[in-house]
Formats: sequence, structure tokens, C-alpha cells
Amino acid sequence: MEIVTHELMHSLVGQKVDVFSVQNEQQVGELEIFNVENGRIDTAEFSSFSISLRGDPNNQLPQDNYLFKHSTFGEYPMFMSIYDVDKYQIVISRKRN
Repeated sequence: MEIVTHELMHSLVGQKVDVFSVQNEQQVGELEIFNVENGRIDTAEFSSFSISLRGDPNNQLPQDNYLFKHSTFGEYPMFMSIYDVDKYQIVISRKRN
């Protein structure tokens, strides 16, 4: 069972998540989830969705793997890329069970 789902992340729109380095588990930032959308892959075999986040433009985080923490899902590692001065995206693509 997957912890981070489209439905769960959609319910967190407007909330903040803490972002930690995977290497040393130090907090590197805090981001707000501002959008969750279905992805382009939606077949009988695969599904996908994207999570858009907004942060402090003075604390840009590079594209990398991070450990995200929130009281709803605990902690979960995800790959995040930056696409604007203060905006980031995570794309989740999974094989359906």
C-alpha cells in the first residue's frame, strides 16, 4: 500500500510540508502544497500525478531527492525538481496493482 496518494496529497493543498536532506536528515526548507493534478499516464497498467509546491525564493532548493515530513503521512522520500524561482514539482508514476 502506498502512503503518498493523489487523494491524500490533494487533501493537503494549502498546507506546508517540511523538507529534509536525504543524506544527513537536516531540514533544508518548508514548502506549501498548492496544486495536485492527475498525470498524463493513466492506463490500466500505470497511473501518475504531480504535486506542485511553493517556497521561499531566497531559499532555492536544487533538483534532488528529499525527505518530506508531514503529520498526515509521516516521512516519505521523493524526487523534486525546481521550475521557477519559488516553485517545485514532484511527479509520482506507479504501476497499478
